[in-house]
Amino acid sequence: GLRAEAAALAQRLEELARRHEKTCEEVFRVQRQALFMKSERQAAEERLGAAQKQLAEAQDEARRLRELHGHAEDSARLVRDRDRKITELSKEVFRLKEALNALPEPRGPSQSPPDTAALQARIRGLEEKLAETETRHSKVVTLYRSHLLYAVQ
Repeated sequence: GLRAEAAALAQRLEELARRHEKTCEEVFRVQRQALFMKSERQAAEERLGAAQKQLAEAQDEARRLRELHGHAEDSARLVRDRDRKITELSKEVFRLKEALNALPEPRGPSQSPPDTAALQARIRGLEEKLAETETRHSKVVTLYRSHLLYAVQ
C-alpha cells in the first residue's frame, strides 16, 4: 500500500514538476513580451517627442512667416505711399518749372523779380526733397525685396 501511495505521490510530483516547468516557461515568455512592449513603448514615446518638437518648430516657423508677411505688406504699403509722394513731388516740380519758364525773361541779370527767386528756391527745395524721397523709397524697396526673398526661402 505504501508503494502504491509512493508511486502515486511520485506521479503527482512528476505532474507538479511538469506544471512548474510550464509555468516557468510561461513566466519567461510573459517577461520577454513585457520587455518587448516596454521597448516598443519607449520607441513610440521617442517618436511622439520628435513629432511634438517638429510640430512646435513648424508652428514657430508659421508664426515667423506670418510676421514676415505682415512686414512685407507694411513695406508694400510704404512703397505705394512713397511712389505716390514721388509722383506728387515730380508733378509739383514740373508745374513750377513750367511756371518759371512762362515768366518773362529778366532784362538785366540783377533785376530778377522776387517771385522768380522764390520759385527757384522752392524748385531747388522740392528737387532736394524729391531726391531724398527717392533715396528713402529705394531703401524701402530694397527692404521689401529682402523680406519677400526671406519669406519665400
